[in-house]
Formats: sequence, structure tokens, C-alpha cells
Amino acid sequence: MVTVLPVPQSPPAPSPAGKPVPAPPKVEERKTASPQQARPTPIAKAERPNLTAEAGNGWRVVVGSFSNRENAERLATTLRQQGYPAGLEASDDLTRVWVGPYSQARARAVADTLGQYQPQVGRVPATNPASPAPPQSETGAATSRYLQVGAFRSAQSAQAVIEAVRQAGYPVVLLQEGGLVKVRVGPLEDTAAAAADLRTRGLEVLEVR
Repeated sequence: MVTVLPVPQSPPAPSPAGKPVPAPPKVEERKTASPQQARPTPIAKAERPNLTAEAGNGWRVVVGSFSNRENAERLATTLRQQGYPAGLEASDDLTRVWVGPYSQARARAVADTLGQYQPQVGRVPATNPASPAPPQSETGAATSRYLQVGAFRSAQSAQAVIEAVRQAGYPVVLLQEGGLVKVRVGPLEDTAAAAADLRTRGLEVLEVR
């Protein structure tokens, strides 16, 4: 009996070892520095000037003129609430609103804070707060009359009365006499009506010439 045996297979030839492939160089990821956002340079706010009135100086800021006195009083009240020494002044058929008095430089600085009103810087009129004695006619009588509302040792101590008169819309005159600063209102054509108005405001009124 013949047994058929399988023909032995030769082992497969070993494959040539492959050369190691070098790994690609590692690329480092570079982070691009983000540019710093430019910060806006803060704008320095202009320092608000001192609003306190400077008695004895001859400049003021005229804020507006109104044919309706109530509108003028309303604006003056608003300004006072904001710290401005506001006053009223009758001029023909108008009521003028102004703040002061100041030095010229201070008046210009204060005007810059009131730009929305288109203010005007000007000199205080001769009768506000100081004026020469009322002119005399050839007969010696004064052409206009004045009211006196107080006598004080200094203009500073008279400031409250001065402001009360200005708020009433009358021109103020300061007269230094006998060591006292006398606060007078005028010149006036009709002193009776003005005296009655000033008395209702708590002022002591004396008619003078």
C-alpha cells in the first residue's frame, strides 16, 4: 500500500527589512502675538471755574434777554440751582439775565460753561454795582431818585442784600460814605412802586437823592 505524503514547502524567503523612514520634523505652532488694542487716551475734562461772585470786579456774563419776565426768572432760578450767582436787570421792555460780577478772565471761563445759551461777556454797567453820584440839574435837583436798602461795614457783608435787589431786577449802586458801604437802588423814575416791591421782599427801604 502506498501512502502519498505531501511535498514539504520551502519556507518563504524573508522580506528585506525596510529602512526606517524618519519622522517628519515637528512643526512648532507659533502663536502670533495679538496686537494690543490701543486704549483711547482719556480726555481731561476742563476744570469748572469757581462760580462765586467776585464783589468789586467789573465784568459779567449776560446769559439772555426776555420780553417775558417770567421766562427770565425761570432761567435765573435754574442758574442759581446750578451754583451761578444769577441776577435780573430791567432794560427797556426786556429783562436781562446775567451772572457775576467777575474779573475778565473769570467771566470768560464762566461763559465757556454756558455755551448753550450763547452768552456774552461784558462790563458791568456803571450803575451796577458802582456809579458816580446822580447828575444834578441846573436847579440842583437830581434827575432821578434812589432807594437805600442798607448800610454795611463792607461790600462782602452787603452781598445778601445786593443779590436780593438784583433778583428783583433792579440796578444796584454801592456808595462808600462815612466808613460804610451803602446799598442803593436806582436810578428810578418811580420809587413808590419799587419801594413797595422791595419791602415785600423783606428789605428796609429809605428814599434818598
